[in-house]
Amino acid sequence: MSKVKEKQLRRRSEIIEAVIPLIGSVPFEQLSVNEICSAAGISVGSFYHYFEKKSDLLVGLLALIDEYLEENVYPALREGEVLPRLRAFAQEWAIYVENHSLERSKLISSVEPSNTDLSGQKRSCVIFLEGIFGQGQREGLITDSYSPHELTELYLLALRGITTDWSRNNGRYNIREKMARYMDIWLRGISL
Repeated sequence: MSKVKEKQLRRRSEIIEAVIPLIGSVPFEQLSVNEICSAAGISVGSFYHYFEKKSDLLVGLLALIDEYLEENVYPALREGEVLPRLRAFAQEWAIYVENHSLERSKLISSVEPSNTDLSGQKRSCVIFLEGIFGQGQREGLITDSYSPHELTELYLLALRGITTDWSRNNGRYNIREKMARYMDIWLRGISL
């Protein structure tokens, strides 16, 4: 990745991070671009340099999750048995959600699910998970007839569902425990 691209990604992340505290007091839909720019310390022109529209901030939040997963999760889960890797991925997702504030979780829960990033490329977590599901099918561990892409979409939907429920309940339960339990049920369903 070029230094210019790295700088642009870093600046996008900084702008997104500046918006998160605002969400506690103003719903995202009601935030104006001017308020976002004020919080981030940028001009409106700069905002539109980094994002085509306000809702792209939400897609950018997904990129922050992808960056975390790339740095902290994928290296440990590149090898090994399929089902334990999928369970571990779900636990790491829950840890990320738990450690990055309820406000961020609520905001992420409001994002329309997307399998592509701001540049239109397939998100790294989709590529990573499709690889695991494909391996599981080739090894006969996943007996479901859905494609690896469809299984990835269903899996991410389950992760987001638990995340949304946890955030709507204001974090009143242990998301790691619920994630482990529900993902165990889900994974048993595709490996019978």
